[in-house]
Amino acid sequence: MMHKLASNNNIILIAGVYDVLSAKIAERAGFHAAVVTGFGVSASYLGEPDFGLMTQSEIMDTVRRICTAVSMGIIVDGDTGFGGALNVQRMVKECIKTGAMGILLEDQTWPKRCGHMKGKSVVPMEEHVQKIKAAVDAREKAQFIITARTDARDPLGLDEAIRRGKAYKEAGADIIFVEAPKTVKELERIASEVPGPLTVNCIEGGATPILSLEKYHEMGYLSVGYVLSGLFASARALDRTYRHIIENGSTDEIRDEMMDFEEFTDLIGVSEKYRLDEKYKWDK
Repeated sequence: MMHKLASNNNIILIAGVYDVLSAKIAERAGFHAAVVTGFGVSASYLGEPDFGLMTQSEIMDTVRRICTAVSMGIIVDGDTGFGGALNVQRMVKECIKTGAMGILLEDQTWPKRCGHMKGKSVVPMEEHVQKIKAAVDAREKAQFIITARTDARDPLGLDEAIRRGKAYKEAGADIIFVEAPKTVKELERIASEVPGPLTVNCIEGGATPILSLEKYHEMGYLSVGYVLSGLFASARALDRTYRHIIENGSTDEIRDEMMDFEEFTDLIGVSEKYRLDEKYKWDK
């Protein structure tokens, strides 16, 4: 069951998904929105860290397949837009074509890296302001959410991150995301000084304290993303399962931790395919 705050519109819970299967499972669990995480897609699509190695076409390929398979709202991790303002505009238009409900654009230099990794650097604030303006122009009249993210906290300090959050809101961003604050006091200061709506990421083992939904709501955050939780849980489950098979030669002792054949085929819609197969048989 979804948390009570997520169900009465006080705060929005966002899942992180990285392929069609994870998106279908998140939707079945009850999420109404998910972000296609660049970290997760880079890991699952390339087997590489989130170090700017993935291309725009690779993440958009994943986005198209996810948007075709689920009906919940999909937000695209657009990284830096994969270039300048014109690249941002192209990506926004491509996202709208897929049916995605929004994009997240960050102000890191390229090649970027995960917001909770060391060694980040950011472009001049004015450059990202122009990218946000370009994104706003590109969406035209579409109902499409633009989230502006700043990664300035680590390389330039919280004051600069807050300054950028204000500027990106003024440039037309719908939601502001100050990445990787390090303390509860920093989260509170962001919420009190940066115009909202605001979002925050909960990364297990990351830089930002993970608090209750009630606490985030009291501070003034609109949405909370658990964007890597599914990826981390899947990786742990796969690692445990494969190691168990190597060590024991069977899955007998861990069957209760796995979906069985019937449950999994139901998840991916086999019964509907049986129905359609029967409907269109020519020799029945």
